[in-house]
Formats: sequence, structure tokens, C-alpha cells
Amino acid sequence: MRRLFALLLLLLPLSAAAQLPPRVVILLPLAGQPMFGGTEIVLDVERGGLPIEKVEIFFDNVRVAVLGRPPWRTIVDAGQENSEHHIEVIVHDTRGATASAEVRTPRLQVDDEIDVDLQQLFVTIENNGRRQEGLTREDFTIFDDGAPQTIATFEGGDIPFTAVLLLDASSSMSGPRLRTAVDGARSFVQSMNRLDEAKVLLFSDQVRKETPFTSVPSILTLGLGDVEAGGGTALNDALYVGLKRLEGRLGRKVLILLSDGVDVESVLPMEQVRAIARRDQVVLYWLWLRREGETTADPGAGPQYYSAWRDAEGHHGERTQLRDAVLESGGRIEPLDGIEQLRSKLDSILHELRDQYVLGYSPNNLRGSGTWHRIELRLRNSGLKVRTQEGYVEK
Repeated sequence: MRRLFALLLLLLPLSAAAQLPPRVVILLPLAGQPMFGGTEIVLDVERGGLPIEKVEIFFDNVRVAVLGRPPWRTIVDAGQENSEHHIEVIVHDTRGATASAEVRTPRLQVDDEIDVDLQQLFVTIENNGRRQEGLTREDFTIFDDGAPQTIATFEGGDIPFTAVLLLDASSSMSGPRLRTAVDGARSFVQSMNRLDEAKVLLFSDQVRKETPFTSVPSILTLGLGDVEAGGGTALNDALYVGLKRLEGRLGRKVLILLSDGVDVESVLPMEQVRAIARRDQVVLYWLWLRREGETTADPGAGPQYYSAWRDAEGHHGERTQLRDAVLESGGRIEPLDGIEQLRSKLDSILHELRDQYVLGYSPNNLRGSGTWHRIELRLRNSGLKVRTQEGYVEK
């Protein structure tokens, strides 16, 4: 009897422990942060007395994932609308005990009402090769087709952006070159801020691989390591696809191209691609992989190229159009003598985007849809170098 009583006493704590419920905490996203685009939900799940059977994740009242084992995380698409969102998580153990947690994320608070006719300028200011900080709106004067404009909005510093990273995956990128390019894209995304979004698009004579817009590095480069370089280069067609992906996106739009700039397969001419970049006010950056024999800083110069589609003069014209499209957008051309320079060049572009000034004004000289307006931006300090888009197409 004593032994039986002692055994019962020993089993009581075990029985009590088996009754402990599981526990769950939502680590990400944080309750006070707005959600946009692809967002990772990260959970801290602890078992009670019994193993976890499943974890259900609901996003805006729709079940989006059922997890049976760690890691306790998933990805949801919050879209681009400025909306509140509700995340609820329910944990079940093998006995049927449950635990739950929820997070509500707010809308992004906008203090100023934005005029639908507002034109925005994304401005880089340099002083002897270093970006200049600390300027105010009084340091800038905007001229739209020669007419002075009133600056309505002025921001300095970090403004969210949406980017397309367009990476050449043709046969010239075979071997470790393409893997190095993908690693550079991964590093770029890991350094982005929460409200930034990007997608990676690998191309040759066709789109080889494309990721969704997201700010989550693991999604952005998912499956890219399996792509083998090969085929020709349809540069103009790929630029067109990248620009179309940015169509309708809000805010600052950026396209970063990694290529030698020689198109041998495209159906579309660069002139048509350039017109779309102008219309949608996309800032273009060209990471120019120079070929052997190219030593100038101008992609319009250097060796001549021939293909079945174009003679040397035709190729020269296409590259010149690409160069001009980049410069008039307010972006820049970065020559690369080796793919190993890619990561530092991407890092430089990211820092530039972080340090830009954003100026907004409502044009006082509208002339009709489709009209090209030339912009001139002057600084009070004439010793500083200014770079921004050269103009826009009136909507």
C-alpha cells in the first residue's frame, strides 16, 4: 500500500505537467508597424505538457498556413493598399489544448494630403564625390519648361522604393558569374528597409526566372541558384518586362540592370523602352559589365558589335539610347571590370537611394496629356553637383 501511495504521489506532478497548455507569441510583424507586400510572420511556440500537433495562421480572417513543425514562420502578401491587417495564430497540442495570439497592424499615417498632379523629383546631391546632406527646400529652385515652381513637399533621407533587379543570365554569365550576381542581389535585399520592395528577374533571350515583389530575402532569391546561364541576350525585351512590372506601383520606382548592354535577340527597339521609362518616371541604374577591350567610361564608345539583327551602327545606336535613358532618368552608369565588383556597386546604389532628397511640386504650366516637360533644378550653392530626372510626360 505504501508503495502504491508513493507511486501515485510520483505520478501526480507528471499528470499536472501533462495538463499545461501550449504557448505562442507573434514575434513579427510588430503591432505598431504597417504591412505592405510580402511580409514574414514569425512565431515563438512552446509546448506545454504534450507535443504540438499543428499551428494555424490566419491573415485577415483567412487561414493562410498550417504548420506541423518548426520553423514556425510563413510569408503572406499584404498587398500595396494602405490598410489595417489582422493576424491570428492558434496552436493545438495532441490532447486538444489550444493557445492563441493576435496582432493588428495599422495603416501608414500620412500627415499631408498629396495632390494627384504632384510631380516628384528624386535628387542626388554630391560635393566632391560625396553626397551632401543637410540641405533645406530653400536651397532648391525648380523650373518646369523655364517657369519657376513652388516646392510643395520636401523630404530628405530615407524614402521607401520599389525596385526591379534585372540580371543578365545569358551564356556570357556562365559558371560562377551568375552565382556571384545572385549573391549580390541577395545582399542588396538584406540591406533594404521594411517598407522597400524588390524583385529579381533573370533574363537571356527569354525570362529565365522571376521572383515576386517582396522585402524578405529568402523569398526574393528562392530558386535563383538553380538557374543555369545560357542563350542569347534580349536586353530591350527584358527591360520592357521589368518596366511593365513597375507599372502601377506607387512611390519611387527603380530599375537596376546588370548587363554588357549588347542586345542581339530583342524584338523591341530601345527607343520604345526609353519612352516607357520616361512615361512612368522610373529611375534607371546600369551596372555595365565591360567586355574585353572596353576601357572607356562611355558605353557609346569602344569596340563595334555585329549581329543578325543589327550592323555596327545599329548596335551603337541602341547602346547610346540605353545610356541616354539612364542619364535622363536621374540614375547613373557604373562600369564593372569584373563581376566581383557587383556587390559594392549595389551597395553604393542603395546608399544613394537612402540619401536622396524628394521634392514635390504641382506644375503651373500644364499643356495637355502626352506633353514632355523639361525640368531644371538649380541649387543656391552652385559648387554642388545635382542629379535628377530631366523631365516627365504630362498625364
